[in-house]
Amino acid sequence: MNKPALVCSVLLCVVCGCKPSGPATYQVNGIVTYQGEPLPLGMVMFVAKDGPPSKPATIDGQGRYQLETVAGEHAVAVVAMPPRPGGRPDPTVEGGIDYTGVPEVKSLIPVKYNRHHTSDITIHVEAKRDNQIDIRLQ
Repeated sequence: MNKPALVCSVLLCVVCGCKPSGPATYQVNGIVTYQGEPLPLGMVMFVAKDGPPSKPATIDGQGRYQLETVAGEHAVAVVAMPPRPGGRPDPTVEGGIDYTGVPEVKSLIPVKYNRHHTSDITIHVEAKRDNQIDIRLQ
């Protein structure tokens, strides 16, 4: 591209405003609780009924999460699997770590919450700047 054409392209983008392609997304934040207590770790993901799924969001030590997703109805997935301690590096096994002799870790929540189609959790994201949506697991 010649220099005048490049300058025109940049100016057009600045004047008209360049927006990323794809549907509009809205911020969602909240607290994930299990049996009334904040979940101390994990990931949460919203899967839109009509649109793309959100990127997974990390749940912090106080149960808080924050993500961006499209407006509308969503099924929710929550995974709360503590890290597996121990293991030794071994490039010959899948994942690169050998956990032979290391006990399995147990999910902090029932495994039905790990998949959006089995969690039985649905939420509605409004087309507004901030959505406060707390997720209560039993």
